[in-house]
Amino acid sequence: MKFIILLIGIILLLSCEKKNLNEKEILKIIHSHDEYKDLELKTDFSYGYDYIDSIKSFREIVYKENFKPIYEADFNNDSKKDYLVNLSYSKSKNEDNIVKIFIEDDHKNTLLILSSKRGYQILNPGKQKIYDIISAKILRHKNRDLIKLLSFKKHINDRNDMLRYDTLMIKNNQLTEFTSTKNHHIEKIVFNKNGGYAPGRIYSLTLKKDSTILHSYYYKNLKGKYLGRYNLSFKNLSKYLNEINFSSLKVIYSIDCQDCSSIETEIIFDNGKTTKIYDYGEKGTLSLTKFYEKIDTIMNNQKWGKIN
Repeated sequence: MKFIILLIGIILLLSCEKKNLNEKEILKIIHSHDEYKDLELKTDFSYGYDYIDSIKSFREIVYKENFKPIYEADFNNDSKKDYLVNLSYSKSKNEDNIVKIFIEDDHKNTLLILSSKRGYQILNPGKQKIYDIISAKILRHKNRDLIKLLSFKKHINDRNDMLRYDTLMIKNNQLTEFTSTKNHHIEKIVFNKNGGYAPGRIYSLTLKKDSTILHSYYYKNLKGKYLGRYNLSFKNLSKYLNEINFSSLKVIYSIDCQDCSSIETEIIFDNGKTTKIYDYGEKGTLSLTKFYEKIDTIMNNQKWGKIN
């Protein structure tokens, strides 16, 4: 009898832990964040602008994908449901929201509600407008749940060829591009930051296993050559670059923008091989922007000593 009661208790506990959210609960989580409070579930997957919706190839692709407002999956393998949600602004506030879409820093067409020990966190694949997302769905690949994005290309020359597909995954509870980890021996990383409105090199950062050297032109109040006191960052950066499979990234990324800043990254690895990545606008990929954030952290926390 005791065994039966214990078994029932375990089953009830597991059922509570695996409780699925309904639409109302999903929207409540989304609306608890001020930046998402005007969004509603997307049920009409036309784009909403006659110029776009009149394109036959666009309509055919959207019809073929058969998007839904909500998809369920377990992205971080914690045996709890996560939710990929397609959203839109309320049509009753259409004019105001058209302005919002253009001036906001992020696209908000699709959000991921990811389970965690503290509840749920919201991840936005449209962060920093790296992807101009139309809608998204779940892609099952080798017993793994991935996110399939349908987005607009960054450069459109043909109205019948303006869409692109991208695949994202969850790694360390963060969104990033789907790729496999490599294990290259990275020997040196050279990171060049260039200005936009004030063109020219701002700084050049060279990282090796045993040294961190800054050539500053206009970085803060520093000018000249500096030696960093901490070198542990090279190991962490090398690990991250292998995790995002840096050698598979494109040579050039760019956005339609005048006077934007840019970043040039050069990676020397495996006995002298070189990969160079030029990112005009600094919106190449989610994984690259995370790399840039890591460099910013190094720059802000490093103790620099002037080299005469």
